Parts: sequence; C-alpha cells; structure tokens
Amino acid sequence: MRVFILLLCPLLAVLGHEQYLATAPESKASRFSPQWDEPLSSDATGNLIFNSLVSLMQMKPNSRYRVGHSIIRASIPPGTLLYHGRGDSGYPYTDWLAVDPEHSRIFARGDNGTLFTFSTTRELKLLYFDGCSANNVDGVSDAQDILVWGDVDHDRGSWDWQTELDRITDMCAWGKPHGVDGYVRMEFDFEIMYCDFTDGLGLVSAMPTVNSGSRPPPHGPERPDDKTPLLPAGWQGSWPVINNSIRHAGSWHNEFPGDVRVHPDPSGMVTFYDPTLTSLVAARRGMRRDDYRPGNISAADMARVRADVGEVVARESGGGSGVDWRGLARIVQERFADRLPYLRHLLHEPAANRTEQVYLVRKQLVVSLLPYMQRPGVGEREWFAQTARSCAGRFTAHLPAEKFTKQERVLRDAIDEVLHEICRVLTMAWTEAFDVEEKSLDVAVALLEKWRGEVDGLIEWLDWPVWLKCAPACGVDEFCYVPQLGLAFVPDPDEDSDPTPRCVKIDSPWV
Repeated sequence: MRVFILLLCPLLAVLGHEQYLATAPESKASRFSPQWDEPLSSDATGNLIFNSLVSLMQMKPNSRYRVGHSIIRASIPPGTLLYHGRGDSGYPYTDWLAVDPEHSRIFARGDNGTLFTFSTTRELKLLYFDGCSANNVDGVSDAQDILVWGDVDHDRGSWDWQTELDRITDMCAWGKPHGVDGYVRMEFDFEIMYCDFTDGLGLVSAMPTVNSGSRPPPHGPERPDDKTPLLPAGWQGSWPVINNSIRHAGSWHNEFPGDVRVHPDPSGMVTFYDPTLTSLVAARRGMRRDDYRPGNISAADMARVRADVGEVVARESGGGSGVDWRGLARIVQERFADRLPYLRHLLHEPAANRTEQVYLVRKQLVVSLLPYMQRPGVGEREWFAQTARSCAGRFTAHLPAEKFTKQERVLRDAIDEVLHEICRVLTMAWTEAFDVEEKSLDVAVALLEKWRGEVDGLIEWLDWPVWLKCAPACGVDEFCYVPQLGLAFVPDPDEDSDPTPRCVKIDSPWV
C-alpha cells in the first residue's frame, strides 16, 4: 500500500498540473470582447499604441512617423551629463539642453562660443513629446499646443526663433505648478527645453570652444556653404566640414532602447490613440497613418487629454502597478518579429515543391503556437480556440489590474489587441494546416494563397519599428538615417521628403 501511494502521488500531481495548465491561461480573460476568431474593428488602435510604446526615445521610428501622438512622464537620474551651447559666455536660465555635445556644438560658434556641460544634481521631472516634436512641419507640435494653450491653431505661421521662445516660456509656466523641470523633444537628436538652469543642474564646465568662428543661428545649424571659415588663433591646417556629426550622434539612439539617459514612464503615457477619444477615431477614418493629426481633436476630448496629463504630473513618482510595460512590449515584439517575416517569406517563395512549402509553413505555425497547445482535446474545435486564447492572454492575464493607472489600462488593452490579431491569424491558419498534409495539392495551394494574404495584412497592420531598417545594412563608414521633414536649416528639404531609411556616409558634409 505504501508503495502504491508513493507511485500514485506523482501521478496525481501530474494530472493536477495538466488540469491547471488547461485552465490557467483563461483564468483572467482578455479585457475586450471579440471572440478568438473575430477580426478587430478597422478603428482599433492597439497597433498604434503598441508602436508608440515600443518606440519611445528612439530616433528611427519617431522620424518615420513624425507627428507624435503621446505625452509621457519621464525622468533623468542624478549624475547625468547634459550640454548647452551658445555664442557667448552668459549663463543660461530658461533654454535648451542637448543629450549629446555634437548637438550643442552647433550653437557654440563665434569668437565667444561656449559649450556648457552640466550634471543633474537630482532626478529631473520631465514630459516627453514623441515624434519629431522639435521640427517645423505641420502637426508635430499639435500635442504641445493642445497641452499648453488648448489651441491647435496656435502659432501656425512660419517658424521663427521668437515662436520657440514663446513656446518654452509658456510651457515652463504651465509646468511650474506641477514641478515639471522641462520637456523632451526630438529633431536631429534629442533635446530638452529646460525651465530653470539654477535648479537641478550643476555646472561641470563652461568651455570656450574651438570652432570655425562664424556666429551661429539662434536655433539649428546653418546649411553648408562655401564661406571661408574664420579659424581660431593658432589653428593649423584646414577646418573640416562636420555638420553631419549631429545626425551621426542622433543615429546612436536609432533603435531600442533608444537614448537611455531619459527614462520614460509608460504608466504616465497619455496617448491621442486612446480609443475613448472618439473625435480622433472618426477623424482618422480613410486617412493614411502619415496624415493622422492630434490637432483634429474636439474641444471636449482636448479637455480630457489636458486633465489626464495634469493628473499624471501631479502623481508621486513611482505610482502605478510597477509593470515594465516597455519590456513587456519588447518581449512580445521579439517573440514574433523574426517569425512573422519568415512565415511571409515562405508563403511568397516561388516554390518548385509545393508539398515542401506546405510542410515548412505548417512547421512554423506549430513552432509559433506550440507553447499554447495543451494535450487534451487535440484537433477539436475547442482545442484550437483554447490555443488562440492562451496565446492572446499569456502576457497580460496575470498582471495586477487592480493597481493600474488609467494609462496602464490603455496599454494593457493595446497589447491585448496586438496579441489577439497575431494569435487569431496564426491559429486560423493552423486550423486549416492541421490536416493539410492529407488534402489534395490543389487544396493546399489555395490555402497557401489565403494564408499569404492574411499574413501580409497582419504584418502591414503591425508595422513594427524593428522592421524599419536600412537594406542592405550600412557599412562601417555609414549610419542608417530616416529623413525628417521640417528640420531647420537643412540644405535640401525636398530631399528629405521620402521617409525610407537610407545609409549616409559618416564623412559626408551633410547629405
């Protein structure tokens, strides 16, 4: 009897474990309503919110989609070096900081050009506007205008330096009651509109710069020209054209994790893709993503966004659930970022052997879904449904929803939508591929055609930043660059109208 009990206990444990595995993934179901095989609405924004989340503080994806749709609470830790350049030695008060000295250097020209280096003396409290939020092109400043002025038509005239001075003054006035130190934006590289240089920054050095001697413009580098530079006393040899170094420095932050000095907090990420902002849902219908604008928002929705951002900056630091949302989105992306393009590759291969092609496609469906397949009920309709639900809910069903901020609930739902579509498309194909090897070749070929369209549509809908690459890859003498519209003082703005990633020579004068 004793031996029997000892043998029985492991068996009961295994059976109990299998029963747990069969039910656990569905213990906390997805927070939105579609059945596992039901496509999302064409108004769904989960893919857009997911992309914003997984693109934070990265140059390439924010250059590709220039009009930002997120306002995110962020911080910079103590001891971080930041830079400020100017044409004189006067100490700044309310002004711009750069994360890389190559960016600040373009302002530190002239006989009295000075490059200031600062170190943060405490954690800085910031707001980050994603997209090309420092550029001069319609739409990129919509989120800033909505937050600070409640007016999407504010300063719609041509860009000038006074407009930017008014902007930093009014933004700092808005943020002062909330303890906001500054605002992170992006152009050639990331910059910070900093409100009070006497608070939170310690001076490391104020260095008279070695420069070409020409006085800088008030904001942005001058276009390359043929003027003879005024070289500093004692300089020997030629003065190289180094305008391109700022774009090269920006490229260091092209991909995840992006610039690591600024720490965005997704639990305080207010997004204009929030589906409850119904005026923007309606405005986006029939548009290309490049044409989406926060500025199409209604007055009522605008008031809600401003209230949400006010609530976010009023919170104590470290609020929310503590979930690493950037890491979670990255894990989801990594899981499928290679598999989906490979599956598409297999489906588009001009196969000489269709039987082999079907086998390889089926194999990839098995590999992708195997972690979510349970042993009982194999081949039954409910088995496929359970596989899809387990796949879609695996990454979020266990999270502490009772601790979520409002913004975290939006992120959770966005990740759920993305996983729903991935798992739906894969499982729908799997239901047909399960016994495809027993079907006629004509049936298999028809299924390949069907799957091809569904996988193509899924990849287009996801549009993940990890797929935004220079192809072929850049050489050691190049860097990958996604052109931006609206950069001040760019030599040929029309040449940057095509957002296709391209390789740029590190030693090129500009383009």
